[in-house]
Amino acid sequence: MNTTAATSYRDAKAHYTSPKRRDPVKTMLEEVVSHQVLRDAVGRVRSRPDQPLRVLDIGAGTGDGLALLTEPHGGLAPVTDDGRLAYLGVDLDPGMVETARSLHAGRPAEFEVADMRAEPPAGDFDLYMSCGVPYSHLPHADTIEVLTGLMRRIVETRDSAVLVVDVLGRYSVEWTPRWPETRWAYNMSFFEGANETVHDQMSFYDRGSLDDALVQAAIGAGARLGAVTFTDRSILAGRHTATRAFNQGIPPYRTLLNELARGATDVTAAQLRFKPPAGDVPQRVETFFATFAERWNGVLASAGELRAPDQAKRLAQALFACEQQSQQGLGVGHSLMATVVVERPTGD
Repeated sequence: MNTTAATSYRDAKAHYTSPKRRDPVKTMLEEVVSHQVLRDAVGRVRSRPDQPLRVLDIGAGTGDGLALLTEPHGGLAPVTDDGRLAYLGVDLDPGMVETARSLHAGRPAEFEVADMRAEPPAGDFDLYMSCGVPYSHLPHADTIEVLTGLMRRIVETRDSAVLVVDVLGRYSVEWTPRWPETRWAYNMSFFEGANETVHDQMSFYDRGSLDDALVQAAIGAGARLGAVTFTDRSILAGRHTATRAFNQGIPPYRTLLNELARGATDVTAAQLRFKPPAGDVPQRVETFFATFAERWNGVLASAGELRAPDQAKRLAQALFACEQQSQQGLGVGHSLMATVVVERPTGD
């Protein structure tokens, strides 16, 4: 999502609509994780069964969130379908909105140009979602302000709703040299079709800082937080493990995993081996990486030498499963997702 006039996404539209963007890592891991998060979120919605699921997608871009809700991913059935959905996607970039309208014409979905920092669109929504790290475009204080506005809208219109907040993970191995910082110049050099690298100042979160933002927003809105869960996505498979734009010393994990998933047998365990990064991090992050390294490297060791494409594909699946089963929602992946039930305090 474009949230500042200084950032132009016109050329980057080619990236969002390119079939090449949906590489095996995206379709077999990232979309599956996002699908599971949204399925869990929808499962927490308290609404009448005769009403459609009312969704506000913040920073909707070209409508990826609509696809995550209504299409199968990795063998998972769709979260919902067009007949039970009323969807509104908002984005600041007119080109993205125009593309989304064209791609999803004829569906129960609307797309509007809107700034997430403005007052939320009129309406009573069951789910306020995001899936493209729009909140990371904002300074931390602005994110709290936006979340406060959304929570205030919830307590003014209903007893409860569910909020999915998607941000960049502070402690991703993609940018270990930047771990001490929480906002820095992020170059989106993976955009296909862009004439130049897209630059933007982005904010990064771990579990503690995102939880703090949610708590501050709830206090400001007079809301109560119900169940809160955190999910890491793409621990070793983020797009910048392929570009290595922020960490030249990291193996190109995403590239190697894509090759495995396509059946390449010349990818070796040594290329994929993971050594826990060193740095001044919270103890639970350090412990996570040590434990994750044991599990990841154990999967590689058990696979043995790859002699056939099917073996390579099975190893890719096993490594994707290792990521999903190991994550703890600490902010150690490319992105960190929080699923929050926002409630009106009893007695109001």
